[in-house]
Amino acid sequence: MILGNHDRGKDSTGETLLKQIRVLQEKYLAWDSKIFNNQLNILSARPCSSGGGYYLSNEVKAVYGPISEQESVDKILKCSDEIVNDLPIILMSHAGPSGLGSEPTSICGKDWKEPSCDWGDRDLAVAISEIQKKRKIDLVIFGHMHNRLKRNQGLRKMFKMDNKGTFYLNSAIVPRYKNNLKGELLVNFTWVEFTFNKLSHISHRWYSVLGEICEEEILFKNGNI
Repeated sequence: MILGNHDRGKDSTGETLLKQIRVLQEKYLAWDSKIFNNQLNILSARPCSSGGGYYLSNEVKAVYGPISEQESVDKILKCSDEIVNDLPIILMSHAGPSGLGSEPTSICGKDWKEPSCDWGDRDLAVAISEIQKKRKIDLVIFGHMHNRLKRNQGLRKMFKMDNKGTFYLNSAIVPRYKNNLKGELLVNFTWVEFTFNKLSHISHRWYSVLGEICEEEILFKNGNI
């Protein structure tokens, strides 16, 4: 997992952020890479991002130092050097990359006040472009930009594919809990499947507390969007 902007704490010493990192131990990723279950390359970008180009909070600076935008790009690229070539790549970030649209409904579009604009991370976008010169990134997954838009503008587009065949998935369904018509609690998860090392299924699902799928919005299945 990677931490978001609301996880860093309002603590310029960085101690609140460090406490979370210590608790998460090997589950925590930031500017890092892991091989998951010998089946997936997991890369992670800048932690605690709040989108909007490039911004490093005081909390992140206290833990990691005053990392420049180019240094952040270089750290992501360094992680990509450690991947296993015959396994799929998932690149994980809290905020998505820039370059995916500037409308309020865009997957990383600013919706809370006018004018709308691209609110993605520039360092992530540059790193993705550089990695794609060497090999395909199968999936970039992030959150931060809520599906329900401000100012009664409807719903955000939560899924996109670029011309290199990379899929971009926003998992920020907010709130993640709701009650069905019977008053039963449902919990939201984003579900991704790979089959024979190829992305085969992506959906937003609502589960009962017993783990039953009660609702599902299929975004991608067996090559169809």
